[in-house]
Amino acid sequence: MNQSTQHSTPSSRRNMSLKQLNVKIPEQELRILEAFAEKTERTKTDIIREFIRSLQAKI
Repeated sequence: MNQSTQHSTPSSRRNMSLKQLNVKIPEQELRILEAFAEKTERTKTDIIREFIRSLQAKI
């Protein structure tokens, strides 16, 4: 999942240092992510970033 395409983001996020994360997931889970990305017209990276941000409320 190496997507380096950047989309419009708030200026505070644009100035952040980006780190790369490589994740190994089962093919079935990748297909789910790809289908959701296509349906919502978003990148896999954007979806994963949003999910990670949602975890903040749980810690």
